[in-house]
Amino acid sequence: MQTLKVPGHQVVQFLGSGARSTIWQVRNRQTGQMLAVKRVQRRSAEDARFVEQAINEYEVACALDHPAIRRIHRLRRVSWLFMLREVQIFMELCEGKSVQEARPTAVEQTVAIFAQVADALAHMNARGFVHADMKPNNILVGPDGTVKVIDLGQSCPIGTMKQRIQGTPDFIAPEQVQRQPLDGRTDVFNFGAALYWTLTGQPIPTLLPKSNGSILKADMTVVPPEQINGQVSAALSKLVLDCVEPVPARRPPSMSAVGARLNLIHKAIARSAPPPPPAAEPEPEDVPDITRQLEAELELQELQHPSQDSQTPPPETP
Repeated sequence: MQTLKVPGHQVVQFLGSGARSTIWQVRNRQTGQMLAVKRVQRRSAEDARFVEQAINEYEVACALDHPAIRRIHRLRRVSWLFMLREVQIFMELCEGKSVQEARPTAVEQTVAIFAQVADALAHMNARGFVHADMKPNNILVGPDGTVKVIDLGQSCPIGTMKQRIQGTPDFIAPEQVQRQPLDGRTDVFNFGAALYWTLTGQPIPTLLPKSNGSILKADMTVVPPEQINGQVSAALSKLVLDCVEPVPARRPPSMSAVGARLNLIHKAIARSAPPPPPAAEPEPEDVPDITRQLEAELELQELQHPSQDSQTPPPETP
């Protein structure tokens, strides 16, 4: 069983694992602050790229400042025999589950979540970076509805041409598969594919299928979300289809534009929602019978001040 030792911190529990990484909850012994630590170990030459991704995630996060993007506080390098063997990323501890784990069923909730994601990605693009791996598993939703975009390992500066294909098959953009320069419209495609899956429970066809084999052109047709989920409006369905256009020039020009349309859709959904039922009126308190109350008062007065007619006459003197 793997263990973790972090100077100045107490390991609370193991949280999960990813590609060549493990996530732990730790507590700072001085401040008591709870953090998440991502640990990436280099056991072989093949692990080098995962270490590089962890360092890249830290460097990109340092350039960002958005409430819907998980904060990364610091990076710790662990070397042995003058060789980097391990990196540890100290991150904001985020409660909740990913959209992949707990897919929302209400369209309004889905739109509200993805509106926050759109704003976070727009912030990344404005700072000069592409997330490049937006998918439901990289969106955390807390118990109070707080949204966090996570996993910046594949993020890169706008205009980057990757040396190898990187991305998740069900959400990858054509330009990622073709190793073309990436920009904000790449995030638009990944975002649209993630939103499509969340609304329908089905992935869109991409150029990088999960299974080996060729894809026919007919197989690339995307069924409108409104035809799969009757709760999806025509406007929302159109936005999703615009985002997953194969040609970047045909997509919305930026995540800011996507977010603006999504906010309008959210407002329309809120306006069309039925009003909440009226609050139940409190049960009326027992009101005493006025007639009985008056009678009781009269009887009391009669006892206290008897009338002349009701008084017993004095006995006659013989």
